[in-house]
Amino acid sequence: MDSAGLPLAVTNSAWNNPARQPDSLVPPSDTDKVWKGLNFIGGNMAPVDPRLDWTAGRDNVPYKDWGLHNRSWIRDASYSGPYSPKKNVQENAANAEDNVGWQTTQTNDVNIHIFRYADLLLLLAEAEVESPNGSLANALAIVNQIRARAGQVAQGCGKGWDAASDSTLKATYPACAADERMAVPMVQAGAVDSLREPWALYRIGLYPSFPTQAYARTAVRYERRLELAMEGQHFFDLRRWGAADTALANYVAIEGTRIPYLPGVVFAARNHLYPIPALQVELSKVGSQDMLVQNPGW
Repeated sequence: MDSAGLPLAVTNSAWNNPARQPDSLVPPSDTDKVWKGLNFIGGNMAPVDPRLDWTAGRDNVPYKDWGLHNRSWIRDASYSGPYSPKKNVQENAANAEDNVGWQTTQTNDVNIHIFRYADLLLLLAEAEVESPNGSLANALAIVNQIRARAGQVAQGCGKGWDAASDSTLKATYPACAADERMAVPMVQAGAVDSLREPWALYRIGLYPSFPTQAYARTAVRYERRLELAMEGQHFFDLRRWGAADTALANYVAIEGTRIPYLPGVVFAARNHLYPIPALQVELSKVGSQDMLVQNPGW
């Protein structure tokens, strides 16, 4: 986030340049466990969207009411990375684990969202941006509606799942001894909501305007990434936007150096569409002619 609580990807064209100075995203000390995993700009804590810590577990950041996230929870962090999914993980207090299977904690009773209202709203905002008869003002109002809701609460201390993890949490962040809320209100500051916690500076602001269609398109697309992260939507967004080829090739080029099974993976032209089931092609026949034509490459 920039100082106004807006995504750097929208407001700063150099946001993803690792060589930029003096605001490179570099932690002050990789051995300082309290700060490990946080973002820093020029040595200072960089503001982050509060949805970050509702979406992914980060080292030494409270993970709901399970205590501090620790990458040792991950089966193999050497190639899976240091982060954990968070949205569909139950709270410890919910007692939602299913006692089934060889491992009693492998499933839970958390409902999965099939379709979210925020998804519908952002699709509408996208239509407003792309339609010849659309309105950038309408798209702006929708995106700001989503952001205003996202600025209501942020990750709080919570507590540890047992005495040991609770003790570690409170030793790391002494203020947590007096406040075990898992969700804490953001501070209203005009058009910007802000909250400083020992592990993050949360900030989210409203867009003042969408000056151009290109700006609005970028803002809407990044809002989908922020709001719907880890919900399985992004691949289908990339295909709809015609950006899948480039985005996935770039992903494989970078992550292929870390994940052993990725090198050689190619997003082929046929992957833009699913195959039509062969049975449906057969059922479509009129005489000997197929009324359904199989998608290219299948």
